[in-house]
Amino acid sequence: MRDLLRGSPVRNRRGGAATGSGPCPLRPSSLTRFRFSTLSGSGDAGRHRGSHSMHPAIRRAACALSVSISVSAHAQSQDEAAIVVTASRFGTPALEQPIAIQVINAEQIRESTAVNVSEVLSKLGGVHTRINFLGVPDSPIDLRGFGMTGDQNTLVLVNGQRLSENELAAARISAIPLDSIERIEILRGAGAVLYGGGATGGTINIITRSPLAMAPGGSASLALGSHDMADLRGRVSFGSGAWGVNLNVQRRQSDNYRDNNRAEQDAFSGEWRHAGRDGILALRFGTDNQHARLPGPRTEAQLKTDPRGTSTPNDYANSRSQNVGLYGEQRLGEVTLAADLSQRRRDARYFYDYGFGFTSRQDANVDVTMVSPRLHWAATIAGMPNRLTAGVDWSEWSYGNDTLSTFGNRDESGRQRNRAVYVRDELGLTPTTRLTLGVRRERVEQSQKESLTPLPKQDARDALTASELALQQQLGGGWSAYGRLGTSFRVANIDENRCFFPPCAALLKPQTSKDREVGVQWRAGRAAFRASLFDILLDNELHYNAITFSNTNLEPTRRRGLELEGSLPLGRNVELGGRYARTEATFRSGSYGGIDVSGNEVPLVPRDRAGLSLAWKPAVSTRLTFALSHVGRQRYDNDQRNLFRRMPSYTIADLKLTHEAGDWRLAAGINNLFDKAHYSYGIVNGAFTSFNAYPEDRRNAYVSAELVF
Repeated sequence: MRDLLRGSPVRNRRGGAATGSGPCPLRPSSLTRFRFSTLSGSGDAGRHRGSHSMHPAIRRAACALSVSISVSAHAQSQDEAAIVVTASRFGTPALEQPIAIQVINAEQIRESTAVNVSEVLSKLGGVHTRINFLGVPDSPIDLRGFGMTGDQNTLVLVNGQRLSENELAAARISAIPLDSIERIEILRGAGAVLYGGGATGGTINIITRSPLAMAPGGSASLALGSHDMADLRGRVSFGSGAWGVNLNVQRRQSDNYRDNNRAEQDAFSGEWRHAGRDGILALRFGTDNQHARLPGPRTEAQLKTDPRGTSTPNDYANSRSQNVGLYGEQRLGEVTLAADLSQRRRDARYFYDYGFGFTSRQDANVDVTMVSPRLHWAATIAGMPNRLTAGVDWSEWSYGNDTLSTFGNRDESGRQRNRAVYVRDELGLTPTTRLTLGVRRERVEQSQKESLTPLPKQDARDALTASELALQQQLGGGWSAYGRLGTSFRVANIDENRCFFPPCAALLKPQTSKDREVGVQWRAGRAAFRASLFDILLDNELHYNAITFSNTNLEPTRRRGLELEGSLPLGRNVELGGRYARTEATFRSGSYGGIDVSGNEVPLVPRDRAGLSLAWKPAVSTRLTFALSHVGRQRYDNDQRNLFRRMPSYTIADLKLTHEAGDWRLAAGINNLFDKAHYSYGIVNGAFTSFNAYPEDRRNAYVSAELVF
């Protein structure tokens, strides 16, 4: 336990685990993960009412994959069984988790074609991402098909602390340097028992490297690329004995693909950590500044004639964020106590020029305070190993927005308080059977008011429950099967509750869901495979209504799909991976704009996604990685009635070459190798005759050099 608290005691200069040391799992033998998903039905007609039967083509592909992996099977290694994750808010072996967890380690990140956290999630994790309108790499994230509200249904954490915003804004993951990440844990499926609302699609936990796990030293890197991109990063680590410090600094700037889309970002973060015999104390802090110009959308005609142009040359968005957190953990025999205390603030200014003398400037600020004490009890009950996790979560969130506009000035404020208690128990019924039970009870108090309408102060109080029941069975030969039932919830954020025109309705109802999932997973040596089938039934799903220009609770909806992921080494120097995903997101019943939408597709959810990766090491210090990703057709953002044609599919290829020479690491890469024109977000006009979209980058290249000292 002491080693777990301190981190791996031996590390190489690049921060990877030294052979034979520490609890970290996926050693330098990096695997390129791969993920599949599918459903019954095919094409436009395979709509939502069939059983969970697998499409024949997909069945053949899955069987071929399973056979090819099984041919290389061998006994599961002890190193893999020792993978430590924080999926239960305490360290536990990954193979004992009865949920679909994926771990991406630091070595995999370094050897991939990804250059930021968003690309790591997309290229290695199989997570669906879309363009960020600001031109910064904070891509909206979507697990399990929630479309435009994907990042409100996927909870992003850093070291177990919530990073996702309580607004319609993507989590600020661009401020996290890649070389500061120890691993990323992706838990697909509801995570509401442990973490609360906003985790219906899943949870992404980014774990940063402990200063105690790194030798004194540092690194400096510079990347230069297309569109005048420059990215300068530095890291230094120092300490002695039981304490250590790690500091990171970054400066990034790029003109980006579009006109009026220059983005600049400065970030500084660090951690001080002290470890005793059975305890640890850590102080984490960070600050970042973003300055971004906003190019606006392009019309259908402009996508062909002037895709790089802008219709909003004066618009911009600037913001500054600060965060500080204190973490402590102490082991007392069979019980481990832990607590987090964190505070986060963000200040932002937005300017919009609508033309004809109409402008708007908004000054917004957000303050978040969170306290999370918890305990973990590991014991044997009637001869059965048992792990109990229990805790309390308390958070206070406040928001202010002062708007100066030619349409009228507006002052807005809002508050939200969350108080929750949860308990989760894992019991080993037999040496090969594990049962998990969990429940969370959370009270949410919301209030907001504004001066333009003017609105009276609106309040809402809700008591919400999340639950989980899961069973995992080891099958032998590295195989295991699991099943899970759960419930989750999400409350509307301040942007979703905002009212622009009276009369204004009451605050929106909480979104609730019932979740079901079954799956199998296998691991042997450097190869792995997982398949899972999920079904999510939602009531009062929160969504934007383009007809009324306000957010609303949708009629009952559904998400279901089949996910497969795996990894397969082809000899000592070649690694192959791939993924396929087919997701159905549909309305179960009801009408939208006076039209029956029963069985219709929910917008911005690709029915098909696929990927392929191939890595080759022609020499010990040289690696060439090729990645291919495909996103299938999907409905435009406001086409709940499914009246317009679908957005076109696209396939993007990336290539990266890395070489290590002593203390230097050199890299060169090409993104969108085949210069594919594409967009991941579009919205139909009011007459449903055309659309606007945000075109994404064409072929672009970069080179980088890193010195480790």
